[in-house]
Amino acid sequence: MKKYLAMAMALVVAFGCAACGSTDSSSETGDTATEYAPTDIEYHSVAAIQERGELKIATEATFAPYAFKDADGNLVGLEVSLVNKIAEDMGVTCVIDDMAFDSVLPSVQSGLDDIAFAALTPTEDRKESFTFTDSYFSNGQMSLVRAEDADKFADESAMVAGVTMGAQKGSYQQTVCETLYPNCTGRYLETVPAMIMDLKASNIDIAIMDYDNAYAYANQNDDLVTAFKVPMLEGDEESNCAAAMKGNDDLVTYINGLIAGYIEDGSMQKWYEEAVLIQQSLVEAE
Repeated sequence: MKKYLAMAMALVVAFGCAACGSTDSSSETGDTATEYAPTDIEYHSVAAIQERGELKIATEATFAPYAFKDADGNLVGLEVSLVNKIAEDMGVTCVIDDMAFDSVLPSVQSGLDDIAFAALTPTEDRKESFTFTDSYFSNGQMSLVRAEDADKFADESAMVAGVTMGAQKGSYQQTVCETLYPNCTGRYLETVPAMIMDLKASNIDIAIMDYDNAYAYANQNDDLVTAFKVPMLEGDEESNCAAAMKGNDDLVTYINGLIAGYIEDGSMQKWYEEAVLIQQSLVEAE
């Protein structure tokens, strides 16, 4: 009996060791997507995204013609077309997370999204925390005023004490307002549409925003006109870029290659023109 018991114990130990060996082998060749936490850069690499099967985008969809909603509530715009094409070329599904603008960058930093597309200007401060793609489309920034004040705001000399200016909260334009026009009073709201309502209601005298954004609203509203072109801050270039987690050169380099191709084959310009037409159709339907 003792002899058989000893043999049984030996078999248990042998099978136990074999099982341990199998587990170790599996962990060495485990799925890329499960090896890393969302807060790890590697989790947002091209290979990991392709393995998971989805590219997660952070954006704020009240910023026509870049990202906004059509009459049926669908997300549309230049950036929407762009990220869907990027996902298609990566062979994955595009998942767009629409959120408040001041949550876009934190969402990428915390690993909830792979990259942010929200017409972002790559300032030196932002570069300390994020890695940016090349610019995909930009005409700089512009001011917007009520039509009756067009002559008053013919140039920057009008930006004096007593003027109330508006910009989207947390945006590059807020920093521009505070830096270039410190004598003016600033009023910063969560969304651009809210700022437009403020302008129409005379709560602000002038709105500072993206160039294409300003022209879009001027075309939409007979009582609004573009005023003077707002300069960039010293050292900053006119550019709208996407932001990835700091150090994620793998994803950024991959997307830069795609962006270059879309610009070269005319896709980027086509997406912009399509977005403008959609925006105009929304105005005509009102």
